[in-house]
Amino acid sequence: MTVARFKLLILTLISLLFLLSSVYSYNRDLEVVGYVSSTIKSIGWASSELEMELLKFDQALDRLATGRLPADQLQLRFDLLWSRIDVLLHGAENAPLRAQPGTLPLLQHIQQWLADIDETVAGLAAGQAEPVRALQRELDHVRQLARDFNVINFSATSSVQQLDMIDDIRRRSLFYLGGLLLSGGLLLLLLLRENRRNHYLAYHDNLTGLPNRARFYQYMEQLLARQGREPGRFALHMIDLDNFKEINDSLGHEAGDQLLCAMAERLQRGLAGQGLVARIGGDEFVVIQTGLRREGDARALARRMWHLLREAITLPAGQLLPRASIGSCLYPEHGRKVAELLSHADTAMYYAKGQAGGTFREFEPSMNEQRIRARRLAVELKGAMERNELYFHYQPIFILGPLRVEAVEALLRWQHPEYGQVPPLEIVAVAEQHGLAEALNEWVLRGACRQLRDWHREGFEGLKVNVNISPNIFARGRLARVVSETLAQTGIDCHCLVLEITEDTSLWDTAASVDTLAELRRMGVGIALDDFGTGYSSFSHLRQLPVNKLKIDKSFIQDLPGDTRAVNMVSTIIALAHHLDMRVTAEGVEEPAQLAMLQSLGCDLFQGYYLARPAGIIEIRRLLEYPPALAELPSLLVAGARPPGAGRDG
Repeated sequence: MTVARFKLLILTLISLLFLLSSVYSYNRDLEVVGYVSSTIKSIGWASSELEMELLKFDQALDRLATGRLPADQLQLRFDLLWSRIDVLLHGAENAPLRAQPGTLPLLQHIQQWLADIDETVAGLAAGQAEPVRALQRELDHVRQLARDFNVINFSATSSVQQLDMIDDIRRRSLFYLGGLLLSGGLLLLLLLRENRRNHYLAYHDNLTGLPNRARFYQYMEQLLARQGREPGRFALHMIDLDNFKEINDSLGHEAGDQLLCAMAERLQRGLAGQGLVARIGGDEFVVIQTGLRREGDARALARRMWHLLREAITLPAGQLLPRASIGSCLYPEHGRKVAELLSHADTAMYYAKGQAGGTFREFEPSMNEQRIRARRLAVELKGAMERNELYFHYQPIFILGPLRVEAVEALLRWQHPEYGQVPPLEIVAVAEQHGLAEALNEWVLRGACRQLRDWHREGFEGLKVNVNISPNIFARGRLARVVSETLAQTGIDCHCLVLEITEDTSLWDTAASVDTLAELRRMGVGIALDDFGTGYSSFSHLRQLPVNKLKIDKSFIQDLPGDTRAVNMVSTIIALAHHLDMRVTAEGVEEPAQLAMLQSLGCDLFQGYYLARPAGIIEIRRLLEYPPALAELPSLLVAGARPPGAGRDG
């Protein structure tokens, strides 16, 4: 029996005891009232009997005086009167009468009078009128005393009043009992309601109304216990909102609460009553999907929830495009205990979060090894930054006519002693998932600016550096201050710094984000919209965001010049950007024909493996000192082939 049920049982027993005691008290009250009523009647009757016995004795004296009653009959009536006085004075049943004021003195007076006339009564004979009349005169006085006593204490009016008072007491007692029972019932109802409310609060989240962590564990234990009787399959989905902390910091907790409530509603809508949705942490939700019938049911629900969560939300601060990562595992394939299933779902979610923009992943046994690697990298990443074990490769960005390097893009590198070269995307994912994203962003920004300062001091004053900025540092509202401090510390000109932001984020539609970018532009810092065309609402971003550079994603470039649709798309993007006073950089230029086509379309800047691969500081310095002519570029690519290792850097 649970503690809550035990408390409810105790409460019910107390309430029943209260009810029984109230009924018992009422019955006892009725008994007392009945006893008092009968007592009043009995003492009234006893007092009347005393007066009646005195009257009968008087009548017996009248009959004796006229010779109609023998003397022995008068003696019998006298003995009866005497006996009545003894009973009234000493009988236990007449104790209430004796308790009446003036009763004992009256009875004792009559008893004494009877003792005084005992010999006189014994000597009377029939027909003796004179002695009898003398005795009757004494008797009249005694009768008057008894009469006055009855009139004062037990007259009809007084008795009726006392009985009415008793009836009134009975009615009041009934009213009080009704009020007591009503108040007790209301109290019990309120207690049950409060207990129900406390039970609800104990197992539900105050903000979203969803079941909380305690209810989730309770439900899981019940579900696993039922599996022992009715074997079946179910799925556990863990959902985490990307960049939720940054949303709270930049837009405020009210916006964060609105986002959480919207997420809760969407998850319930997606599940459609096929299990349980619970909020187990700040921005962590868990979905238990029961009734799996087909192999792909869990993946279908994960996909449906993922798309629902990505729908735009309109907030007072602007439109928000949320992103979520979902990790799924199955019972019994991936575990038979709650902790095991949670761990595997969390592992799958970790890998979903590691992919750009978030996605949904189902647990695979090999993920455990990768999770161990990620945890170790997370532990060692902070130390690697402090010891400057991270470093940069730089990929040149060229301008034609004549060919020269206008800028270099700083690309993060980490040569791990055990794992070797760690991919940049993995470094960023580890940092974001372990609270190091802001520190990593600042380390990258300051490191790239210091290197640019050194190149400027070596005589390459016009060179610029492009730095990729993740949403984490942007959303916290610290970007403008960090950039200003970095420029002041390194002494480089603000126009030589270009910050690359991606449109694949949930924050660019907020007023605070636009204000931050506008402040950076007022400082003179360049803002480039990276990977243009791969995210959502690209053209609305161009209109809204204060960017002055546009980088066309290499997925558009790779089909040039043979794909007419690709040519038209790139041409449209370049023309649109120029009409908005933006310079355009083409990413991923890997073939001479691509370069020629882009130049003919009016593209401003070029970046890719055909021109130069990412390289270290020495190689970049040599390229700056001796920029090659177009004719001198080596033919790095075989037609239609991609260079080994080509990826995001190209």
